[in-house]
Amino acid sequence: MVSGTDLPTVLLWGGVGLAVVAAIVALMVWDARRRKSPSVLLDVIAAMARVWVAIVLLGAGLLIIRGFTTAPYDIAAMPISPAWPTSLPCQTSGYEPTGATELYCASADTAHATVSGLDGGLRALLTAGDLLSLLVLGVPGLVIAVLSQRAVVGAAFAARTSRWLLISAIIVLVAGTLGPMLTDIGSALVAQQVLPPADANVAVAAGRTFSIAPPLWPLGVALGLAALSVIFRQGARLQRETEGLV
Repeated sequence: MVSGTDLPTVLLWGGVGLAVVAAIVALMVWDARRRKSPSVLLDVIAAMARVWVAIVLLGAGLLIIRGFTTAPYDIAAMPISPAWPTSLPCQTSGYEPTGATELYCASADTAHATVSGLDGGLRALLTAGDLLSLLVLGVPGLVIAVLSQRAVVGAAFAARTSRWLLISAIIVLVAGTLGPMLTDIGSALVAQQVLPPADANVAVAAGRTFSIAPPLWPLGVALGLAALSVIFRQGARLQRETEGLV
C-alpha cells in the first residue's frame, strides 16, 4: 500500500512498485525459458505463489516475535462508544432539513489504536487471532503453488494434489473463522482495560457490547476447495484407469 498527502508522489511510488514487480516477473520468465520449462506461464505462476507463501511466513515470524516482546500493539478495530463532538440534526427534536448537503447523523464503533503494556494473556490472544488470519492469506498461494507445480511436471491429478486441497479447505474453515473471532474478543477486552466503561460520561468509552460475528466466507471457500479435492481425486482415478487401458 502506498499513501501520502501528495497524489503525484503517491502515483509515482505506485508506479515504481509496479515496475519492480514487472522486473521480477520478467526475471522469472527468463529463468523458466532458460530451464526450458514445459509451460513458462505455469512455471512463473508457481514461482510467484512460492514468493507469496514466503512473504506470509515472514509476516508470521514477525507476528510471533512481536507477541513475545513488550512493544506497543496495534489494534485495527478496537470497539469504542464515542460522544460526537458536535450536536447532530438527528439528535435535535423538530429539526427541519435545509435542503443543502449536510451531516445529518453519524457514529463511530471502532478505532485504530496502539496499546502499550498489554499483559501476556491479551497479547497471546491478539497474536493468535492475527496469526490465524494471516495463515488464511497464505492458503491461496499454497494451493496455486501446488497445482501449478504438479501441472508443470504433468501430474495435475496426483493424489497429493487432492490431499493439499482438502488440507487447505480445513485451514481456511478453521483459521478463517477463529482468527477474526479471537481478534474481536481480544480487542474488546483491551478496550475495557484502557477506556472508561460505556456508561461513563466521557468523550470516548469502551464499546457497550461484545460483538462476535463469525464470517461466512471461510465456509464457502472451504466448501469450494473440498469440492475441488473430490474432483481432483476423481480425475486421478480416471487417469489411472485410462493409463491402464493404453
